[in-house]
Amino acid sequence: MTLRPYALAALLVLAVGTGCTIDLQHDLTEQDANEIYVLLSKNGIAATKMKEEGGNELRFRIQVPKADAAQAAELLRAYSLPRPMEKGLNHFAKGGMVPTATEERAMLLKALGGEVSNSLNQIDGVLEARVIVMIPENNDLTQPENKPEPSASVFIKYRPGLKNESPIKREDVQQFVSTAVPELKPAAVTVLLTPALPPDAEVGPESRLQDVFGMRMTASSVSQFRMMAGVAVMVILAAIGLAVWPMLRGGGAAPATGRPRPKQ
Repeated sequence: MTLRPYALAALLVLAVGTGCTIDLQHDLTEQDANEIYVLLSKNGIAATKMKEEGGNELRFRIQVPKADAAQAAELLRAYSLPRPMEKGLNHFAKGGMVPTATEERAMLLKALGGEVSNSLNQIDGVLEARVIVMIPENNDLTQPENKPEPSASVFIKYRPGLKNESPIKREDVQQFVSTAVPELKPAAVTVLLTPALPPDAEVGPESRLQDVFGMRMTASSVSQFRMMAGVAVMVILAAIGLAVWPMLRGGGAAPATGRPRPKQ
């Protein structure tokens, strides 16, 4: 089968344009997808949010240009996106096999910590929250005054505000966690607050969007776009040349007539 020049040009242009974007994240909730899209857009990365087909729940994926994939991945790492989701009490209640008393206790403590972690993760400005809860076992032989008290450890990674402040105070975290765990006193809650340090590339001029023929793209993508456009122009010119050359070549010979000219 012989391809026409225009069809060949179209295939070559399609081949050049294939693979310009890659999937950065998939199987995302709409909230995670929106947060990632906004973060990347603010940092000059031309991200695309797309719905994923199939499945019972609505899920999304984020695509970025290949040239910006490394910077995008670094941004997600720095801002702990997508947000971690811990297994809470609902997952604990769905257990299949009957666990031992020790296993059941360990799963309950983990589920309780996951439930509190997920609640803290919903606070605006909190990027990642993890809670570990310790509740000593009750012993009938232990005297009430010697009974060990429950404790908790909380790690929160947050996005600093305008004055580098935390979105939530340490005392508020202690009060919130102590309310969620039975017999837990606020003083027994240890809280570690750490700010997120954005990568240096976030404020670099190469991450700003530029207008090229009415399309907005990063500076790193401009050179790739120009190269692709140049290749496409050369392919189109070559296709036109292939189409016109047979006509130019056949037009040089004089048309032959069926009757000979009479002799003088």
